[in-house]
Amino acid sequence: MWDEDDTSGRFVQLICGVVLLVVAFCCGYIAISGWDRSYSHSYRHTGAGGLCVGAIYLGIRCLWYAVTGKDNVNRDDF
Repeated sequence: MWDEDDTSGRFVQLICGVVLLVVAFCCGYIAISGWDRSYSHSYRHTGAGGLCVGAIYLGIRCLWYAVTGKDNVNRDDF
C-alpha cells in the first residue's frame, strides 16, 4: 500500500488534498477578513492563519502524491 501503483490510495489522497485546500481557503478567508479592521484583531484570526498554512502544506503534499505517486505523507512505517 502507498506505492506508485496503488490507485485507490492515490484516489484517497486526491480527495484529501482537495478537501484540505478548501479548508485552507476558508481559514485564509477568516484570517484575512480581520486585517481590514486592525482594532478587532484577535487570536481567532491568528489561529485561522496557522490552520491555513498547515492545510495548504498537507493539501499540496497529498495532491503531489496523487499526481506523481512519490513522497506520500504515510510513507514512513513506525
